[in-house]
This record gives sequence, structure tokens and C-alpha cells, in this order.
Amino acid sequence: MFGFFKKKALNIRDFREKPVKTMLVDCYERVVGTPMEQGYTELVLYTHDQDTALLERYVDGGLDAERRTTFLVPLQAAQDAFDAIAQTQMAQWNDRKNTIAICGMMYVCKFPDGNGGYIRVSSEAMPEDGVHAFYAVRSAISAYLKDEYRQ
Repeated sequence: MFGFFKKKALNIRDFREKPVKTMLVDCYERVVGTPMEQGYTELVLYTHDQDTALLERYVDGGLDAERRTTFLVPLQAAQDAFDAIAQTQMAQWNDRKNTIAICGMMYVCKFPDGNGGYIRVSSEAMPEDGVHAFYAVRSAISAYLKDEYRQ
């Protein structure tokens, strides 16, 4: 992929004392560019306690009502997502001058900037092979969408 962060990578230990339901990672995707009502999928990781994170999956099939499923997952889920973000250097995408937009799909990822705010990156400003980075973050989180963690 793109190497590693030049700055300090995110570490879940830095978020253990944050208030419950502080957002850690938000990964969103949607079909775009068609006149039909299109659905979306969103995975959001939040702080929960010292050992677990809250994972909410939102699925909307376009004409269907949004469905939310909640999971209580090991805190490692957030670290796995942070590691994928670091390995793909997503934090630096907004600094790029030469960007591409993908027709047909929209991807958005939000994550802490390490200074109390958030970085938002999307498929509207990413490296040419950046879609693989979105897949890496989504896969890291999706690995925890298991019945054993469902609430």
C-alpha cells in the first residue's frame, strides 16, 4: 500500500478514558450516480468501556428502512481499524493535490486526528488505488460482526 504514518499512529489506549460513545471510526459506503434510491452501509465504532467497543452497523437497502445492529466487541477491533488507517496513510489524503473521484461508489472514513478532532477522507480525494484502503478498514471492522458479539 502506501507505507506508514509519518506522525504517531493512533493507539486505542489513548481513548480508554474517553466518555462512552465517543466515536472512534466511521466507515460509510453508498452507490451514487444513479437516479434510483440507493442504499448504504455504515460501520461505526465507539468507546464503551476499558475492554470493549460498541460497534453499530447501519444498513439501508434504498427503498427499505434503515436497520441498525449493535455489537459489543473487543477493544482490539478499534486498534485493528486504526492500524489499517495508519498502514494506508489515510490521514494524509486531504493534503493531496492530484486526486480522483470514483464514479458509482462513494466511500467515507472518519477517525480521530490525535488532537481531539476528526479527519474525514472520502473517495472524492484519494490516491488512485485508495479504494483498497477503504476495504482494509472495512474488513478490519467487519471481522467483528459475529453473532457472539451481537447485542
